[in-house]
Amino acid sequence: MKHKEVNGISFSYAENIGFAFLPCIIKANGTGIAALAVTIKAGSVSKTYRVDSFGNNAIMDYREYIQALFDGRTEPVVDYSADTGASNHGKKVTITASAYNGDGEAAASFDFAVYYVWGAIRRKETWNGYKRLTWFTHYPFSFGLYNEGETELIIGHNKTPWHLLALSEDGIINIGGKVLPTESDVEFSMIYTYEGDIRQATFDEHFDLTFYLQGGKQKELMLIEYNDANEGEYLRWVDRHGFLRYWLFAKGEDARTVSSDSEFIRDNLSEYPSGRRQNYQREDAISLCAPLVDAETFDFLQDVTSSPVVERYLGGDDWEAVTIKAGTFTKSVSILQDFTCEMILNNTNIQSL
Repeated sequence: MKHKEVNGISFSYAENIGFAFLPCIIKANGTGIAALAVTIKAGSVSKTYRVDSFGNNAIMDYREYIQALFDGRTEPVVDYSADTGASNHGKKVTITASAYNGDGEAAASFDFAVYYVWGAIRRKETWNGYKRLTWFTHYPFSFGLYNEGETELIIGHNKTPWHLLALSEDGIINIGGKVLPTESDVEFSMIYTYEGDIRQATFDEHFDLTFYLQGGKQKELMLIEYNDANEGEYLRWVDRHGFLRYWLFAKGEDARTVSSDSEFIRDNLSEYPSGRRQNYQREDAISLCAPLVDAETFDFLQDVTSSPVVERYLGGDDWEAVTIKAGTFTKSVSILQDFTCEMILNNTNIQSL
């Protein structure tokens, strides 16, 4: 956490990067503090949260307010015809923190800014670090990274420099698959830093799970492997680090479960039995499999099972929201193993009285 003293009052607050689903904490300590308030601003939206102090100390967790800034914006917004575009799963937030005395007057106040990500990192994980991805070349694809300032990337034809891509936007950037080489002899594309910094950070001991960006240039940013498979269920989801991910799963059995939770309703009192059982429900589930993946890919795919934003590709520009069924996913010690899960379709409509 960062620390700042204003008019004899000490504040502890978030580092440069924070996550909307982890603690968003600010603390104030000083003689005579009666309350702590924060005003959270992002674009035209402004929200204020206030807590009372206890023994000259005040602490608050305002994560629900940060989550509210993303309401209605959780569905991925990607223009696959463009080279780059800003992600809607990261947001620069300006926060004004004010400590009040017993008379209701502001004893100390200051502003700070944090880039909040729609995600949740774990201890020892590295954010915005090196990635190994797969592009299923018959389907829409993008890859994301966090950028600050003017940056130039080298797009590789295998490992050979092939194209220079300039980035100027700050925040998480979605880079379209159209920038990647498509010649018949390309097997993968290595992405390098050419000019500017693509910085990363590893969560270690910050109890509020925010951190500062560190390091300088990363020479190799990511490896994008090519796969020309064209049959199965193609999904995209937002992982715990706020980046959009893709995978083509082999399609298995289609299970259709029909249930009824209502009583038998008679509609003719002169005859027996006469009536109907109403309010039927149906759930369609499709088994999915990624056969014989390594441990790194298994961990990569594991995020689809806990992401609240999962969509399957229907063709053209159409995607449909789906749900991955909750359950236990066991990672074995084998070098290669199948990754399996079950996709539930959310739009199965039936006749219901």
